[in-house]
Amino acid sequence: MVKGGVLKRVAIVGAGPTGLYTFFSLLEAGIPLSIAVYEQAEEAGVGMPYNDDENIRLMLANIASIEIPPLTEPYLDWVRRQDAAHLARYGVDKASLHERQFLPRILLGEYFRDQFLALVEREGFGLQHRCA
Repeated sequence: MVKGGVLKRVAIVGAGPTGLYTFFSLLEAGIPLSIAVYEQAEEAGVGMPYNDDENIRLMLANIASIEIPPLTEPYLDWVRRQDAAHLARYGVDKASLHERQFLPRILLGEYFRDQFLALVEREGFGLQHRCA
C-alpha cells in the first residue's frame, strides 16, 4: 500500500522514444504510480523522427539494430516477426537481416508503437485518446 493511500502521479509529455523508455523504466521499477502519457500525435510511441509524415520509406534510422535497447522484445526479433511483404515495402530483405544493419526510420517507429501498446497491454492499463 502506498503511504497515505494516495498514489504518486507522474506525467510523461511526449510518447516518442524518450517518453517510451521513461515509461518502461517506471514500470520496471515496480513502484506503484499513476502514470499519464501525453502525446500530440495520433499514435503514441512512434515519435516525430520515426513517423511516416516526416520521413520517406527508404530513409534509414541513424542507429543499428543492435544498439536499440530492448523493451518487451529486441528490435531485430520484432523485425523478423514481420511479414516479408511488409518489409519489402521498405526495401528490407527479410532473409538478409542482421544486428548491425541500419533499417528504415518508419519501421523503427512501427516497432516503438508496437512496444508502447505491448507495455500498456502487459500492465493492464486503459488508453484514453483525446484530440486537442
